[in-house]
Amino acid sequence: MNNDNSNQYYEDEIDLRQIFKSLKERSRFIFGFTGVVTLIAIGYVLSLTAPPTQYKVETAFLKPSESSVINLNQSSFLNESAKSVFAKLLINLNSRVLQGKVFIDGGYAEKLGKEGKPMADVNSYIAEFTKSISITKNKSTAGVESPHILRAQSSNPDVVSKFLNEVLTAADKETVNYFINIQMLKTANRLNEITTERQLLLTRSKQDRLSQIKRIKEADIQKLIEINNQIDAARLIAKQNRLSRIKRIKEADNQNLIEINNQIDAARKMAKTERMNQIVVLSNAAQLASSLGIIENNLNQLGKGTNNTNLNIAIQSGTDIPDWYLYGETVLLEMIALLINRDGDDPYIPELAILENQIREINNNTLLQTLEQRMDDDPYIPELAILENQIREINNNTLLQTLEQRLDDSPFTTEISQLDIETIMLESIHPDSTGIYAMQLYQAATSEIIPTSSRNRLTIALAFIGSFILSILLVFLMYAFKEEDVTSIQKGK
Repeated sequence: MNNDNSNQYYEDEIDLRQIFKSLKERSRFIFGFTGVVTLIAIGYVLSLTAPPTQYKVETAFLKPSESSVINLNQSSFLNESAKSVFAKLLINLNSRVLQGKVFIDGGYAEKLGKEGKPMADVNSYIAEFTKSISITKNKSTAGVESPHILRAQSSNPDVVSKFLNEVLTAADKETVNYFINIQMLKTANRLNEITTERQLLLTRSKQDRLSQIKRIKEADIQKLIEINNQIDAARLIAKQNRLSRIKRIKEADNQNLIEINNQIDAARKMAKTERMNQIVVLSNAAQLASSLGIIENNLNQLGKGTNNTNLNIAIQSGTDIPDWYLYGETVLLEMIALLINRDGDDPYIPELAILENQIREINNNTLLQTLEQRMDDDPYIPELAILENQIREINNNTLLQTLEQRLDDSPFTTEISQLDIETIMLESIHPDSTGIYAMQLYQAATSEIIPTSSRNRLTIALAFIGSFILSILLVFLMYAFKEEDVTSIQKGK
């Protein structure tokens, strides 16, 4: 049993020596097969028509300068860096749409058609052509930034060089215009926001103004009520004062009339008493004159002859001459009759005229008449002029009139003034791409010939290696089939 297993294991082992021996025996086949295939490849390569010379076209560029970035960021809406601008440039530069647009606009389909390639489908040709365009960058060394390389391959280097330059220029312009358009869009959006904010501020300002007008009117109405109350109170007080004054004047006049009438009565009594006393005196004198025989007056004897010496002496010396002697009985009796028959003593009372004049003055008191006839006390109320002036000021409230007549609230709103200034500044901005670049041209497009012999050598080398490996595999297959035949014969025995 163990012997059978050993034989089986021995049979399954690969005899390397036998394999190498087989390879050695078949070496002529291997070298012959390899040589034939290689010769066939060489003949194929030699039979091919030589393709047109291919060129590698390259242009180099760097990130934009700081001055370009500063010019781009003049507006407050942009805050780009050289890195962000350059990244957008690379995106645009890789855009097949932009490359195709430059290709069509530049008429490169006709210019590159000389290569003899079919131009039936221009779009397919453009797509195939743009696939050869690539962007690479070498590693920076010693802190020096390496440029990016825009590369393409073609048999027409002059046309492709011009194409790459135009693509780079178009990408630069597209990138700059992209940021400028963003700036313009943000500016337009900000202007729309300012318009909305301004309208809201105007609405709020108008509401505030109307509220202020309402508050002023309410305050003015309250002030008018208070002032009118003060005017009514002042008029009432003035009327009461006038009536009180009239009453006081009347009372004073009545008291004066009573006093004057009392004085008149006293004067009349005194005058009557004096008249009665005078009648008694004259009656006594008349009796004396009658008894002495002096009937007639002796007034005509004044200044006549020596018999009147004593009379003259008496008159000149100031000695009183008796009435009975001077007037005589007849005159005295007539005088008594006149005194008795007198209707009244008023004409003979000197002060009576003064007293009666005082009574007339009291009865015709102009002040009292003026006060009683006064219909309006307003001119005699000092504070009324001040109160009426306050009413006029309220009715002619300049602040209220200004607020009501105001047609535009914007000049009186600080925020709107600031927005207007910002609007003027934004509208004065006219974005311009002058002096703004998204890259710096490091080297214009240059071309270099691509060697074609390397391709033929590669084809021959591949044919040689492939045929050599294939011949070895064929030898292994022949060896395997031979072993199976030997095994089968041994089992048959």
